[in-house]
Amino acid sequence: MKRSGILRRMIACIAALMLICLVFCAGESETEGIAELAEGAQVRVMSYNIMHPDWSKVPVNGRDETVAAVLRHYMADVVALQEAGAKWHKALMPLLADTGEYAFACRQSNAEGFTYNTTCFLYNPKTVKLVEEYILDLDFRDATRVLAVAVFEKLSDGRRFVVTNTHLAPREEARKYAKNMADLTSFAADTVKKYAGLPVIMAGDFNTPDGSEMLMDLMEQAGVRDAKFAAEVRLRDCATYFDSPDTFCSDNTDYCIDHIFVNAGADVKLFDIVSDHDVQFASDHTPIYADISFNN
Repeated sequence: MKRSGILRRMIACIAALMLICLVFCAGESETEGIAELAEGAQVRVMSYNIMHPDWSKVPVNGRDETVAAVLRHYMADVVALQEAGAKWHKALMPLLADTGEYAFACRQSNAEGFTYNTTCFLYNPKTVKLVEEYILDLDFRDATRVLAVAVFEKLSDGRRFVVTNTHLAPREEARKYAKNMADLTSFAADTVKKYAGLPVIMAGDFNTPDGSEMLMDLMEQAGVRDAKFAAEVRLRDCATYFDSPDTFCSDNTDYCIDHIFVNAGADVKLFDIVSDHDVQFASDHTPIYADISFNN
């Protein structure tokens, strides 16, 4: 989505103030501790667009600590990150990877001239192991428009599941967006067929609101359900993107553009949109997550 200059300046200023507070202020972090998995769930999958610093002109410094704190609090088994450019990779490595809390998947870009894949995964190596990873191009001319695919295995019982991650062109770029969506729909259907018998979870910034014709077609072709509406418990339901302070967590469904979908192999126990933990200062998107159980 198109970002406003006002929002960028607001986030930059607040990020600077937060950095000062980190240095001079004492007190317990509101993200300390780990949010428990919903009853009956086996894995937690989160999707989070963390706002590319080069595109937004908002530095990573000052936002990285907030993002890391959110990820530590919810401690998802798999996190699908979008807009995670080189600066984000370098910032998150010492904060989360070097500590052993998370490891990267689909980190290496397959596009010439790009070292890091902006649409990648973090996963918890204490709960799952990476079995397979690859990246499919939605547009060979744009390294950021991809479908990343990873197969994981739970360490506790050996159950395998698939997670995909994507980030489509904004709707304002109509031709590119339509092509991305058409390719994604085909790839999504192929992925579910390829891993028939495994739970498949599709996450990402689709730049597409609830109920759109293209999104409904993708769900039908791939045979997936929207985790938000399939969940036994839905804690919060609001916009996942905001272009001004007024649209942060608003009821405007046109801003509900981040999604998690599941196939028949997965049941959603809980869905939530993270609207606290100062996420409004870390990005122009809010994290979403689903607690999921597997069907036999």
